[in-house]
Amino acid sequence: MNEEKRSVLIHYITEFVLFAIGLGILFLILFIRDFQFSWGIASLWVFLYNGILFTYWLWINNSKMWEKVIIGLYFILVEIIIANSFVSF
Repeated sequence: MNEEKRSVLIHYITEFVLFAIGLGILFLILFIRDFQFSWGIASLWVFLYNGILFTYWLWINNSKMWEKVIIGLYFILVEIIIANSFVSF
């Protein structure tokens, strides 16, 4: 297998694993709440899944530190807004 095909395969496997983690988190939250969907559950899922995706991006990305700090501050702001939507959860 040449290097390009291997790289594409690793990319798609990584995308699938991230997708599976997202579905797993959603299933776990729904299981805990007896499969009663609400906007609070959707907000909690977005909150947790965004955290995982952002952490993965920080680990993989080769950006400069100041760029990561700016994105991190924006991410924290968005997470606070999302967290306020499910406080009564």
